[in-house]
Amino acid sequence: MDDPKHPSRAIMDEAIVRERAAEISRTLGNCKKFIHQGNVYACLSGFKDVLEKMLVTRMLPQDQKDLQEGINEFQRYLMASAAFRNAFGPVTFQDDDNETTLAFIRQLVNVSEEEITRSLAGGDESRENRAVIIMRLIDKGEHEKARALIGENEDLLSFILQTYNARGIQARKEGAYENAVDEFKKALSVAPDDEGILYNLARAYAAKKDLKPAVESIQKALQINPAFAEGQALLSRLQAGAR
Repeated sequence: MDDPKHPSRAIMDEAIVRERAAEISRTLGNCKKFIHQGNVYACLSGFKDVLEKMLVTRMLPQDQKDLQEGINEFQRYLMASAAFRNAFGPVTFQDDDNETTLAFIRQLVNVSEEEITRSLAGGDESRENRAVIIMRLIDKGEHEKARALIGENEDLLSFILQTYNARGIQARKEGAYENAVDEFKKALSVAPDDEGILYNLARAYAAKKDLKPAVESIQKALQINPAFAEGQALLSRLQAGAR
C-alpha cells in the first residue's frame, strides 16, 4: 500500500518499474534489428534476456500486456525470417507461453554459441559476431576467457568498449544509474585502465549519489592520465559536494 505521507516514494517506485519494462522493450527492439541484419546469434541472445526478465520483473499490468503483445509479434516476425529459418529450419512459437519459448531459445543459443566459438578459433567470424560472443562471456562473468579471445585485436576491443560505453551513457541519461554502472564495469573488465570509461563510471556513481566510488573511479582515471582536464574538474566537483 502506498504511504500517504510519502507520495513521492510511490511515484519514484512506479518510475523505476516502468523503466525496467522500457529496458526490456528496448532489448526486444534490438533483437528485431539483429535478425533483420542476419545476426541470428545476437538476436537469440537478446531475446533470451527479454524472456528471462519478463518472467521475473515486476511491472504495471498495462506495461506487461504491451510487452507480451510485443513478444508475440516478434515471435511471428522470427518465424518468418529467412535468416532464422536457414539456421534452424521451420519453427513454431506459441503466443503467451514464455516459459516454453525460453527453454527452446536457451537450447538454440547454446548451439549458436558453440558454433561461433569454433568459428572464433578459426578467425572466420566478423568483428560484430566476435564481439557478440565475447560480450556474452563478459555478461556471464567469464572475463579471463573474454580477454583471451580479444587478444591483441585493438579494433575488436575498441568496438566492445564503444558498445558498452554507449549503453552506459544511454542508461545514465534515462536515469537507470545501476544499469549504467553495470555497463561501464563490464567495459572495465577487459580494459581496466581506460580513463574515459572510468570517467563515465564516476559520473554514473555521482548521479546515483554514491560519492565514495565516484571519487575512487575518477582518481584512478587521473592516476592513468594526470592531465585529464575533464577528470580533474569532475573530481573537484565531487570533493566539493562531499564537504
